[in-house]
Amino acid sequence: MSTNVKAKLTDEEKELLIEALLSQGYAYEVVDSELKDLEYELKPGYESKVRRLNGLLKKLHN
Repeated sequence: MSTNVKAKLTDEEKELLIEALLSQGYAYEVVDSELKDLEYELKPGYESKVRRLNGLLKKLHN
């Protein structure tokens, strides 16, 4: 997601997006895809983000 689009979303819109991702079962796939991009060095320098995403992925898997 581009930074411009992210900045334009209201808190309510962000919440709706999260609810939709979770209810449709896409949240796991989105987080997994982002994690794979980071791990394959498409987005280098994100070690902290990789750790946080791994934790989130574990939560979503359960």
